[in-house]
Amino acid sequence: MPRGTSPTVEIRGLSFTYPGIDGHPPPGFRPLIDDFSLALDSGDCCLLIRSNGAGSFQLKPVFCKLPSLVLNVSVLVVDHYMPISASGRRGSQCPVEKMILGVACINPQRRAELIKVLDIDLSWRMHKVSDGQRRRVQICMGLLKPFKVLLLDEITVDLDVLVRADLLRFLRKECEERGSTIIYATHIFDGLNDWPTLVVYVAHGKWQLALPIDKVKENSKLSLMRAVESWLRGERYEEWQRRKQRKAKGLSEYEQKIEGSRVTGDPACVAARPLNNGWAD
Repeated sequence: MPRGTSPTVEIRGLSFTYPGIDGHPPPGFRPLIDDFSLALDSGDCCLLIRSNGAGSFQLKPVFCKLPSLVLNVSVLVVDHYMPISASGRRGSQCPVEKMILGVACINPQRRAELIKVLDIDLSWRMHKVSDGQRRRVQICMGLLKPFKVLLLDEITVDLDVLVRADLLRFLRKECEERGSTIIYATHIFDGLNDWPTLVVYVAHGKWQLALPIDKVKENSKLSLMRAVESWLRGERYEEWQRRKQRKAKGLSEYEQKIEGSRVTGDPACVAARPLNNGWAD
């Protein structure tokens, strides 16, 4: 599909820091996301790569606000942390047929295709199926209505190999045929060698690279998974060197700053943290 004259998604200079109990970022605390910029065109399948805790989860509120910022953009956010039954309780007895067929204003051909892609049996009842089957129903419900921008966060961890492959094929077709834009954040790279059109790597809270998948393969001479492994090992080595230098200077290996009731730094030190629930003087 031909690309538009302007990006479908554009983020400029985004910074994010977890707030303290007063609602403001703790003084001296390094931002989790720092000066992050990203531009995606219609039809882009973007693979967002980061180590654990690098902050991709914090990008979701940004995409959720896109409809109020950009006209004619609908955003769907699907992530691994959503409840996996109709009510959010594992004991829900809601029939799958009622859940899927009960959504109004849905193209019946799209619904039938998703049921086939995700291999869903409409006779299932949510309290009698596995977590993987519940996840398939959840994904189906999320994809029933066409989207312009889709943010996926680790949604395939419960899926078997066949369903995962068929889902990725469906999502790629959405980009190629409808011009949708997808951002997929994951740590699982099986079957992704030819899926993305663009690879974005974030480390230390900053944008590191954004390259077409062909360029990634050409530059690294490796498979996507091995290329990502080399980037993450380099990132880990840099972090190890930084901690080693701090320790050599007599500082705490992890950055830590205590101001009144606020503590930042190594999560392993949580036991030593003074606690304040907002009511203390």
